[in-house]
Amino acid sequence: MAADELNAPLKRPARPARKGVLRWLFYVPLVLAGVVFVTALMWTALVDDPDGGRAVAVAEVKGAGPETTGSIDKTSLKDARRQALAAPGWETQAGASAPSNAASLFTDPAQPDPAASSEPQTDFERMQAALQQAPSSTAFFAGAPLPELQESSAYGPLPRIGDDGTMPREAYARPAYLAPDQPHIAIVVGGLGISQTGTQRAIRALPSDVTFAFAATGSSLNRWAGDARADGHEILLQAPMEPFGYPSTDPGEHTLLVSAKSGANADSLAWILSRAGGYTGIMNYLGGRFTAEADAMRPLLANLGERGLLYVDDGSSDLSVAARLGPSLGTPVVVADRIIDEQRQPALIAKALDDLEAIARQKGRAVGVASAFPSTVSALAEWIPEAEARGIAFVPVSALAQQEE
Repeated sequence: MAADELNAPLKRPARPARKGVLRWLFYVPLVLAGVVFVTALMWTALVDDPDGGRAVAVAEVKGAGPETTGSIDKTSLKDARRQALAAPGWETQAGASAPSNAASLFTDPAQPDPAASSEPQTDFERMQAALQQAPSSTAFFAGAPLPELQESSAYGPLPRIGDDGTMPREAYARPAYLAPDQPHIAIVVGGLGISQTGTQRAIRALPSDVTFAFAATGSSLNRWAGDARADGHEILLQAPMEPFGYPSTDPGEHTLLVSAKSGANADSLAWILSRAGGYTGIMNYLGGRFTAEADAMRPLLANLGERGLLYVDDGSSDLSVAARLGPSLGTPVVVADRIIDEQRQPALIAKALDDLEAIARQKGRAVGVASAFPSTVSALAEWIPEAEARGIAFVPVSALAQQEE
């Protein structure tokens, strides 16, 4: 009698012993998985096929490349500007501010638009591009406004794009060199032209890389603007725009309003743009409500784009839509990172400047906006050389606008 039979319970048949072949079946899946893993490793190491063995068909694309290298389609840009300039308050037939070349938006959209091209098209633009790669110089910048970049209006000369495509924001830009791996800061000092003493102090005390913004409601602006440009400064105009609380808070005559009708904003903008010459663009003065309304900002940015100007947002309102709308209208928009003298105590101005420098070191660039208060001008005149010694490069605001295009 076998030993298993002796150990089996009474009247119950003995369980047959597990056959050896069945025990090996437990190892079959493990063996197969190992084979697959090793095969995959060998395939990856030895077979030079980025498509992993999949069938690939190669087709030759004939013909020229894309019409432009930029992200803005010319036809779409013209359509966007045309629709914007037809908004209430900006009707071109009512205002003296309709850019002379805006007529092409309605008659011949297939023609190339110099403002939409990022490539130098004229000798003048090529010279400007070369200057952007050269060390800063004031030799080119000090001239009077160019007649070929002006058109007449009921209020006086208005900026326009030249027949050869030259844009005022390039022609009147102070040349600047953006060194790689170096933090850059653009400082815009506004409110000039209101006080004769304050304007003279700023021109005398601040280095020429500081951009000056003249209040459209100031006096003798052409004289002050000429003095500033002769001293090497790039200049902007400050446009009064509707703030929250208007008219209790009133920026002044010819304020751009959200509710304007019948070409009123176009007429006000013509007055603003005629107040001086030789500027690269405009910056808002107040305007918390106006800059928050896309239907108000869109035609303004379209008008500036048609004139070859840039727009600087002073950063006073988080609700501003300028930076979002600018690219779709082909208008460069620069938004300030800090208002330097929102609090005018010297210690707080110093802290704001330290914050601005920290932003520049973190982001590679920063824009600060200030007013021409005596304490602000003194603080900037002292801080700028110190920051330069720490490796900060100061540039006009147009240099950073070109980075945004």
